[in-house]
Amino acid sequence: MFASLSVFDIVIIALFWAAEICVFPLFIKAQWPKPCVKSFVLKMASASVFLAYGIYLACKVEWGTFALYMVLGLIGGWLGDLLLHLKPFLPEDSKLGEALSFVSGLLAFLAGHIMYVIAYIYAILNFGFKISWQTYVIIAAVIVIAVIVKFAAKIKLGIAAVPVVFYCATIATMLSMAITLSSIVIEHSVFCAVVLVVGAVLFVISDGTLVFCMFGNENQKKNFPLKAVNLTTYFIAQMLLASTILLVNNIAV
Repeated sequence: MFASLSVFDIVIIALFWAAEICVFPLFIKAQWPKPCVKSFVLKMASASVFLAYGIYLACKVEWGTFALYMVLGLIGGWLGDLLLHLKPFLPEDSKLGEALSFVSGLLAFLAGHIMYVIAYIYAILNFGFKISWQTYVIIAAVIVIAVIVKFAAKIKLGIAAVPVVFYCATIATMLSMAITLSSIVIEHSVFCAVVLVVGAVLFVISDGTLVFCMFGNENQKKNFPLKAVNLTTYFIAQMLLASTILLVNNIAV
């Protein structure tokens, strides 16, 4: 990763990571027990860090196709963060407002994951490989595990069931494509392969814990450690996925 970078670039990358690591814990603290204007500001600051980081790396690789789709994925995440945290600005007990906030935020994250999937598929094909049957097995396995957990934990999705299931299938596809791409690049860079897989896995963990935080029982909804895991894995995942813009490009060129 660092061979093609100047000392200045390395310092800037380190500053991006330092900023994220410093800001998102403040957001985690501020948003508990409920979202507020302060938590909104801190959340968007954290989201802006990973988006700016991705744009910076995309500029370093001169905006290749992979970089473009990855940045679009980061933009989806940024918009999702914005839309899911609008409660402080909504009228009290505004069920319609909260529902619209959730649906629009979910759609933004869904669009972001689709962009990640497209980026990974492009990279896989660009390396001269095809999507193997193992990729579809991983997708099916993740969905089956999600269904088992849903029923075992007695998660009640209600009217959100359809969009959540579709979202689950999309993130399962994202994970499988990341694993497939990592199996290709590992012979060139173990570090790149690890970042790809860890970033995708952390995103799956984040979304999995979010389901418990939003649709679980009252103890799960009011569980601060669970919420902290949800948000910590999310922001680290976004930073790792942004890092692949440079890592994958360095192998492809």
